[in-house]
Amino acid sequence: MTVHAPLIQVEPTPNPDALRLLPGVSLLSGAPVEIVPGDAAAKAPLAAALLAIDGVERIMIGPDFVTAVRRSAAFPWSGLKPQLLAELADFLFSGEPALPDALLPEPPPPAEGGLVAEQIVEVIERYVRPMLARDGGEATLLRFDAESGVAHVRMGGACGGCPSGKTTLKQGIEQAIKRYVPEVTRVEAAIEEPEPGADPRARVRGWIAARWPRFNPAAGRSSPS
Repeated sequence: MTVHAPLIQVEPTPNPDALRLLPGVSLLSGAPVEIVPGDAAAKAPLAAALLAIDGVERIMIGPDFVTAVRRSAAFPWSGLKPQLLAELADFLFSGEPALPDALLPEPPPPAEGGLVAEQIVEVIERYVRPMLARDGGEATLLRFDAESGVAHVRMGGACGGCPSGKTTLKQGIEQAIKRYVPEVTRVEAAIEEPEPGADPRARVRGWIAARWPRFNPAAGRSSPS
């Protein structure tokens, strides 16, 4: 029997640091799952293979797509794309599940905000999620503040860190939610809270060191060669 190579489509996204791969088969049922190194889901064969590619920072596995987000433009897509395609093709030939049940992340707790929050989640699932999936993105409601009418939404996949993310948030997500849930006055991007006891200056130093390895942020100068 002849085994044909899978036809995988590759699409750019509004985020120059994200690429959407369409394998033409079902990968996952339910909401997309974003995976970074260290997550339990990163042990799944597909996730492990893609995250092992130098320059890939995180991935998202959706019902019928995979979004790969690179660390920076220092890793050109011309070099990353063939590796992504090869790893995804190998996975498709293996016949393994994209995310075994044992490695699926725990479902997030219900969004704060009562009945209105439930209505917002329904709008996101029915109208917003399919819209964002076309660009390899995802959105999740974290909480709704009844007093201010603000819905706090976390954006993931290609939408996370996208230069046009604010436009998508305001012209796409906010308009859709406000149309069906009049209690919502505006939608804001959720800002992750720092871990208890974490030193915010350490996070800044780590960010600087990751991008300019020769710079010593503690001393405020370049380290010797």
